[in-house]
Amino acid sequence: MTSPAEFRRKFLQTEAQQTTEFQKSLDAHRAQAEQLRANATEQLQRIAGRKELTPEARRTAAARVYKPSREQLNQMLDEHIGMIKQHKQALARKAFGSDNAADPATAMMRRQARQQARAIEHPRDARDLLQEARFDGDIHLARAIAGVAFENGWHDIVDEWNADGSNNAYMKHVMELQQLPDTDDMQWRFNTAASFVPPECGPDLVGLRDGEISNAAAGEWGGDAA
Repeated sequence: MTSPAEFRRKFLQTEAQQTTEFQKSLDAHRAQAEQLRANATEQLQRIAGRKELTPEARRTAAARVYKPSREQLNQMLDEHIGMIKQHKQALARKAFGSDNAADPATAMMRRQARQQARAIEHPRDARDLLQEARFDGDIHLARAIAGVAFENGWHDIVDEWNADGSNNAYMKHVMELQQLPDTDDMQWRFNTAASFVPPECGPDLVGLRDGEISNAAAGEWGGDAA
């Protein structure tokens, strides 16, 4: 498939112009998580330094900062992954789907085209059917075939679909899709989770289990740490 650099040259776009509003929203989301963690860390450090409090009081105060910040950061990680999944789905619809404003006849043709394309199991069959669709001027079937090809990683067929540049508007969405991560990739998830790690719990909560931290946050502490 056309590389990002080749794509930028084709559309005369600079590196800065390739930065999408969505990427900015992801960066802002990570920055929000970092600020939340920094604020919680600062509060925990202040609590640890309050020697006028009893150990139990410091433990309760620390738990009431640590527990909600950890829960919120875990939630933000889930939201971050969800944001990417939703955006990928939106881009796929823009590239290969159909809009809701189509007239009934067009909508029917698109549905039939998608059903026909979904039956393709081999890239050779996809290429043959794409050539037939282009010869017949069936833009709906050609686009549906390109969508199936993209889902299956048959990128040369997607390139062939846009060989004459007639689908440049759709290919912009395809290129952005290519630049987004596979949210099911475990290494990516591990790296991403590093941006949403909870703050250090501080000396007052070291060694406590989750249930004990919850009890401390509720002011129900009744013994020494296990």
